[in-house]
Amino acid sequence: MTLRKWAIFSVVIALLVIGCAISGSAASSKFAAKVNGVGIKAKTLDAAVSNFIENQKVSGIEVKEEEKVKLREGILEQLISAELLYQESKKAKLGDLKEKIKERLEEIKKGFASEDEFKNLLKDRGISEKDLKEDIKKGVYIDAFLEKDVYSSVVISDQERKAEYEKNKERLNLPEQVKASHILIRFEEAAGDEDKASARTKIDDLRKRAVSGEDFAELAKENSEDGSAPQGGDLGYFRRGMMVPPFEAAAFSLDTGKISDVVETQFGYHIIKVLDKQDARQLNYEEVEPDMSRFLIGQRRDAALKELVDSLKENAKIKMY
Repeated sequence: MTLRKWAIFSVVIALLVIGCAISGSAASSKFAAKVNGVGIKAKTLDAAVSNFIENQKVSGIEVKEEEKVKLREGILEQLISAELLYQESKKAKLGDLKEKIKERLEEIKKGFASEDEFKNLLKDRGISEKDLKEDIKKGVYIDAFLEKDVYSSVVISDQERKAEYEKNKERLNLPEQVKASHILIRFEEAAGDEDKASARTKIDDLRKRAVSGEDFAELAKENSEDGSAPQGGDLGYFRRGMMVPPFEAAAFSLDTGKISDVVETQFGYHIIKVLDKQDARQLNYEEVEPDMSRFLIGQRRDAALKELVDSLKENAKIKMY
C-alpha cells in the first residue's frame, strides 16, 4: 500500500471531503509531534488515520493490521510536511486571501444537501467549524505559496515533450476499435422456451424493420431494453475485451453501416449496427502532447515540492512523541 504523493500536501490540510483535518480538538493536550514549536495533536493524527482507513474501505480496499503502523508514520510525516509548508507560506507575500478562504468553505458546503447535514458531519467527525476554517486557511495559504514561489518556475520545453514522446511512443498504441449501436430484447437466463421465443420474435421483427431502412436509432429508442436506448443504442467506441465474446465477435466482423444477424448473449437478444471502425495505430505527437505536458509538469512539480519539503525538514526543529 502506498501513501498519497507529495502533490497532495497542499490539499491534505483538511478539505472535509477528504476527511482529514489538521487542527486538533482543544480538549486534547497530547502531541504526536511538534514542528518549530507548533504542536500536531495525537488526536488529530488518530482522526486522520481513521478517516484514511474508512475512505479506503469505501473504495473496497482493506488496510491490514500489520500495515497500520507504517500508515500512521506516513500520515504523521504528511502532517509535519503540511505544517512546515504553512509556516513557510506565512513568510511569503501572498496578499489578502480572505475571499479565497471564504470561497473554499462555500465549495465544501455545496457538497452537502443542507447546512444541517454539513454541521452534523462536522459533529460526527469531532471537528468544530472554527477548526475547519483554520484548516481551510492553511490549505489556501499553502496553495497560493506553492503556485507563486515553487510551481511558477516549472516549465517544460517543446524539446523535452518531444523527447518524452520518442522515449515512449512504442507504448502509445491505440488498439482496433469499433463504434456501434445495438438494440437489446432481454430474457432471463432461466427463461422458459415460451419467453425466449417471444423475445426472439420481437428481435427478428426489429431486425427486419432495420434492414428494410427504418432508422436504427429511433428503433433503439423506442424498443431497446438497455440503458443505451435514450442515445439510440449508441455504445460509443470499444476495443476487444470490453464486450461479452458473442457481441464482440459480431461487432468486429461487420463492415461499417452493416446490421448483424441476431446475437444471443446472457443479457438477451441483440442486433448490432456498426457506425465506424478504426484500425490499430500508433498515436502521433500532436494527439498526446497535452497529456504529455500535464504528466511532465506534474512530475517536475512533485520533484520541486519534495526538494522544498526535504530542505525545510533539514532546517526545522521537529520533535516526535
